Amino acid sequence: MDGHVTGQLLAVQIKYGKSFFQEKNRWGYIYRGEQKHFNYLANYPIPVLIVLCHPESKECYWVRFLPQETQPAGDNWKITVFFENILRESKAKIEALLPPLMDHREALEAYWAVNNLLAESDYLHFIIDRPEVESKDITRTREFFDRLRVTRELALENQGKVELSFFGYENDPRELFEIPVVREYISILSPALPELFFFVRTQQPTSTLKTFALCQTNVSWVDGRSTRLVAKQIVYDTDKVVDFLQLGYSGLNEMTEWLALPLEENIRISADVAHCLGIRAETDVA
Repeated sequence: MDGHVTGQLLAVQIKYGKSFFQEKNRWGYIYRGEQKHFNYLANYPIPVLIVLCHPESKECYWVRFLPQETQPAGDNWKITVFFENILRESKAKIEALLPPLMDHREALEAYWAVNNLLAESDYLHFIIDRPEVESKDITRTREFFDRLRVTRELALENQGKVELSFFGYENDPRELFEIPVVREYISILSPALPELFFFVRTQQPTSTLKTFALCQTNVSWVDGRSTRLVAKQIVYDTDKVVDFLQLGYSGLNEMTEWLALPLEENIRISADVAHCLGIRAETDVA
């Protein structure tokens, strides 16, 4: 491609000698192969050419090995190597056997550009749409987190940046943790994102962690619901929040081990998560 190697491959089995030209039919020379080689050629992962080379004329003829174009020959098999398949005249015909040439570098330019944008951003806001919630589809969100983990460098660059929000519930007077379909969705999404604590934003303003925690526990209002003007107190089942924390910290441990981060970094991130949830945390290294 543009004068550079392409990486495309084909295999060649060369048979040299006058004996390979003694048998022919009206279309070409008959090549006889041994049964023990049949499966080897048939299972080869790239195109295989059988090439017959004449020692005196120096002419070579070829055929692509295709199992369906062979015929039985006693305990062995045979295939016709066509007269018109002269090797020195067949560049275009042989190139046509290869899969379409792709410029993978060009295709990756946009992918790398997005990765650079992610790494250079201070804040990554990922929006989950209402139809995804109602259909319990976590595919796009999981793919986003997979993208953040595509390299260790990109993962580390995006630690503590991700805010998840839900679009389509702006006109619903209830809090997200009061909406059954959202609660059910988060109960499915949360275990599918074991690395959430590593990537989630903990600096204010943020609501991701609290939404995830409250949607997975029992919540009640102490003295009436909050309004736009007045924030009211809630009480919740701490046991279920502990379950959420244990899952999240386990995923955080996996991430920090994968990235070979020091224990101090794990403790710092753990403390940031706890503080974001309003929980006191011990930050001193033992």
